[in-house]
Amino acid sequence: MPLDFTGNVTLALSVTSLFLLILGLPLVAGISNKKNLTRHGYLTIIALTLQTILVFVIMVPSLIVNMSHILDLSMLSALNTWIHIGLGVFALGSGFAYVILWLWFSRSKMRCFTVKKYMLPTFIIWIIAIVTGALIHILQFF
Repeated sequence: MPLDFTGNVTLALSVTSLFLLILGLPLVAGISNKKNLTRHGYLTIIALTLQTILVFVIMVPSLIVNMSHILDLSMLSALNTWIHIGLGVFALGSGFAYVILWLWFSRSKMRCFTVKKYMLPTFIIWIIAIVTGALIHILQFF
């Protein structure tokens, strides 16, 4: 049985947003270069915008429509679903916080340097959220 088209597109676009974040990582190596920091910020904004659109156009409506189905899942599948939701909300919220901080202070002291230590854990959480979402999508037919 083939996987559903909407889920395939959502997963592909989520992975695309992840690759945009990955693409921004080497740019941070030259963090002292304001141009590299700016590119990193804009790639993050694009990834965050793409993921936010996916969340509000596809994922939230899917959650609402399938809530009764989610409540009937096995313990492991339900746990995976709630982990995906929780980590996804955290990653998206943190991403917005970092972007707002960067935009707000971009002309002054670049306050995002103070939260740099939190960006890698958020990036890892973003990856885990995408992996758990992929599991939800792939395992729904097994």
